[in-house]
Amino acid sequence: MNYKAIDMHCDTVPNLLYGNGQLRENDGHLSLLKMKKGGYMMQCFAMFVYLQSQDYTPFAQCNRYIDFYYEQINKNSDLIRPVTTAEEIIENDRNGLMSAMLTIEEGGVLEGKLENLQHFYDRGVRMMTLTWNFENEIGYPNYMSPPDFRPDTERGLKPFGFEVINKMWDLGMIVDVSHLNDAGIYDVLKCARKPIVASHSNSRTIMNFPRNLTDDMLVKLRQNGGITGINYCPDFISAQTDRNQIPDIVRHVKHIVEVAGIETVALGSDFDGIDTPVGMSDCTKTVQLAEALKEAGFSDDDLNKIYHENFLRVLQANQR
Repeated sequence: MNYKAIDMHCDTVPNLLYGNGQLRENDGHLSLLKMKKGGYMMQCFAMFVYLQSQDYTPFAQCNRYIDFYYEQINKNSDLIRPVTTAEEIIENDRNGLMSAMLTIEEGGVLEGKLENLQHFYDRGVRMMTLTWNFENEIGYPNYMSPPDFRPDTERGLKPFGFEVINKMWDLGMIVDVSHLNDAGIYDVLKCARKPIVASHSNSRTIMNFPRNLTDDMLVKLRQNGGITGINYCPDFISAQTDRNQIPDIVRHVKHIVEVAGIETVALGSDFDGIDTPVGMSDCTKTVQLAEALKEAGFSDDDLNKIYHENFLRVLQANQR
């Protein structure tokens, strides 16, 4: 059975723009031809903006990435089409086409202005990660400089952060809490009006790293109807990064299912934003991950939920 994949997070577009690469075929973790081989239904393409650069303003840089994104998607319309709804994803799949969804990784691109959120929605953005690894006008990240990797449980969302998430729900954008600190995640969960996502976060019980989610967060995410996308970053998976980590990825999936149910797990590779783990060198290996999950006892129905159905449900619940 072909488990059609929806991946909630990759950093491919900024990498290609900086490296003068092309989306159809490149040497990175993800290309359109690799996606086809990996059985992809849809990819969320994150516009990642590094806030502390001196070379650009965040708002302008994000728009530059979006321009390049549409240039690449439109020149490859024989393989992929841009989408903003679950229905469009399903229709493209029926027609033998993959789908691309525009997302943002770094709420600081709003530059503290709510009208900029409307601007990005109008450009097709349907999901936004509230923070990356820097404090911004929305809130604080779960990141401390090594060796002090520890979660931030004290500072919640800022007032502008509450304005942003409520406006996102009004517009029909998915709130993404990956990278957000613990206190901020709980603030979002407490007031959530629609299902949220952690687009690329694993289980903190299986691998104690601040970017992963605690069991309590996973339970509350299940109650919210939200999902977490399994991240392939080696340090988020296990301490044994020199071995095949696919079995360790399976351990994360199994634990999340035990704690929060099959409806709470999805895919969030972080391709082109990480050093890939042994066993998951690029997006074609999504097929091997499905085989490992099947061998671990997951049914066809389970795999369809993990690979695409859970995300489609969350998207439908958020869209207008």
